Amino acid sequence: MIQRQRGGRRGALVALFLFLTLAPISGLARGQKTEREEFEQVDPYTKGERAALDKAGYVALGPFRVCEKHTSAEMVETLGGGSIIFIETAHFRIASTLESYKPVGDTVEKELNAREFAELKKKFPKLKVPTKIDPWLRAHLYAHRLESLYADFWKRFALTDEDFVSLEAKAKAGQFMGVGPYLGQKDKFVVFLSNTRSALGRYLRTYVGVEDEYSYRAKFADCYFYGTNFEALKDNGRDLDIALYTTVAGAVVQNFLDGFRDSNQAAPEWVRYGLAHWYARRIDARWNQWNAGGASNPDDDKKWFWEPRVLGLVKNEAALTWDEMSAWPNYDAIKAGDHMLAWSRVDWLLATRAADARAFLFGISNQVPPGTGPERSKAILYNEQKAYESIWKQKPADLDKAWRAWVTKEYPKREPPQ
Repeated sequence: MIQRQRGGRRGALVALFLFLTLAPISGLARGQKTEREEFEQVDPYTKGERAALDKAGYVALGPFRVCEKHTSAEMVETLGGGSIIFIETAHFRIASTLESYKPVGDTVEKELNAREFAELKKKFPKLKVPTKIDPWLRAHLYAHRLESLYADFWKRFALTDEDFVSLEAKAKAGQFMGVGPYLGQKDKFVVFLSNTRSALGRYLRTYVGVEDEYSYRAKFADCYFYGTNFEALKDNGRDLDIALYTTVAGAVVQNFLDGFRDSNQAAPEWVRYGLAHWYARRIDARWNQWNAGGASNPDDDKKWFWEPRVLGLVKNEAALTWDEMSAWPNYDAIKAGDHMLAWSRVDWLLATRAADARAFLFGISNQVPPGTGPERSKAILYNEQKAYESIWKQKPADLDKAWRAWVTKEYPKREPPQ
């Protein structure tokens, strides 16, 4: 069974992840090469040896079941053969057709890569910092990033192994935690990093039943899936790998929220998008998604630097109230600039009420009716407002007042990166 994420068909292009301005362009018109880069079938960094895989934190490099009855071998056949890298980590099954990437000297990306390669060297002791990141190393880099993201989410919301054991007993006791150990899902999160539109499109037609060549999130019966492609990003001015990384991080965090406690995607829209922005912007704030809040490139007068823009909305009493934000029924109700406010309120919660992050996450993730409709919207809003009352003894208006005071005090201190 496949369940599309909230946001409907439009979500294939927008809510399910990239940005509003993407437009399909034929491969011939773009002048893109059609042949795939060939690379070693055996991972040069682990040689596929068990000791090296263990040191890297890997379960396997394939073959394995990706999700439901869909295997890595079937995926290779679906994509027409050729080179696909598969990595199974503790919490993810990753497929990558990303090709070699040569950094172009971007300062933010350079600093990020320096930190990441220092961390990767602990897993691969013989690793030397490359001038070009080959397909295997790029896949390892994303495996490391995804596991780091999972660990941060786990730590930030104070989750424990005990939360996801004895699930039947917990459910009988009135504390439903989901159906499996992966934040409540039966199986691991699946991520497909495609180098091209066509490969992602072929995958989605075969396994998800949709026509899309950009980016997509979906719920299979046993896990959550996310797929994206680097070609679409490059064709829209996002040719840095760090831009792809921010996109992946935001989408995967959305899947964490949607899958948490198998809640039928109970998180309010503002939390879903606000937290996705919050994680993505911690990596690199220049690459806003969903055409959110203005510029989505690093050269447009730093419109991507949201703090002064949010501050201006607050000072001019032009910001949506907390109640108005909570009333968003779906993605379509969120205006481009409103993404900044959702991000800022998450920013405030995690900065000033971090000790209550776990309680808040649990409060907004009590199961709601599946599908769409007014009963579902009422249940989501009820969960949210009950959480405010039970955790802080406050109403949305009280939180709104505290957030506005914090923005007025905190955001003038922040300076855009040079």
